[in-house]
Amino acid sequence: MKKTFIQLSLVVGIAIVLGGIYNFSTSSADNHLGLTVKDGRYANALVCKRSSGDEGVPIDQQPAGTRPPAPAAVDPVKPPVVIPAETPAEQEKPAPVEEEAKTPRILIDEAFEEWEDGALFIDARRSKVYVKGHIPGAVSISPWENTREERVAQLAEKEDLAAPVVVYCTRSKDCEDSEMISGDLKQLGFTEVKIFQGGYPVWLEQEKAVTEGEDPGERPGQ
Repeated sequence: MKKTFIQLSLVVGIAIVLGGIYNFSTSSADNHLGLTVKDGRYANALVCKRSSGDEGVPIDQQPAGTRPPAPAAVDPVKPPVVIPAETPAEQEKPAPVEEEAKTPRILIDEAFEEWEDGALFIDARRSKVYVKGHIPGAVSISPWENTREERVAQLAEKEDLAAPVVVYCTRSKDCEDSEMISGDLKQLGFTEVKIFQGGYPVWLEQEKAVTEGEDPGERPGQ
C-alpha cells in the first residue's frame, strides 16, 4: 500500500514538471514572435480585404475599375480672381455731346458790307451805353433789361424773318450778350442771324459811321 502511494506521487510530480517545461517553451516562442518578425512572415497583413471578391490582392494590383477612389486633393485657398478694368483704349467711347449750335461770327469787313446792304443791326449792350454811341440804324435790345422780350417780339412782327440780322455788343471773347439775343431771334423764326465779332469798339477803331441818342437812326437802304 505504501509503495503504491509513493509510485502515484512520483507520477504526478513528473507530470507537473513536464507541464511546466511545456508552458515555458510555448511562452518563449510567443515572445520571440512578437519581438522579431522576419520579412515576408506576415505579408498578408498588408492585404486590404474587399467585399467584392478581391480579398488577398494588394490595392495597387487590383483592376482600375474596382480600386477605391483616391481622396480628392485639397487645393489651398485661392484669392478671388480680379478682372482688371478695361483700359481707356478698350472702352467704348461715349458719344460726343453736341454743343449748342452757336451763331456764326463775322468780322469788321463783312459786318460793314452787311450794314451797307441794309441789314438789320441789333445793339446788345445796355441802353445807357447805347445812347452814347451806336451803329446807325441799330436797334437797342439788351438781354439784361426787362424790355428784352417785348422788343424782340416787335421785330418779329415787322421784319422779314429770312432777312440778314447782325447782332453786336462789346469786344468780349464769347459775345455772351449777343449770343443771348441771337438765341431769342432764332426762337422766333429768324434764320439769317450773325454776330459781329469785336462789336462796337472795333467799329470805332475802323472809323465807321456812328450816331448818338435813343433814336436808332437810319440804316442804308431805308
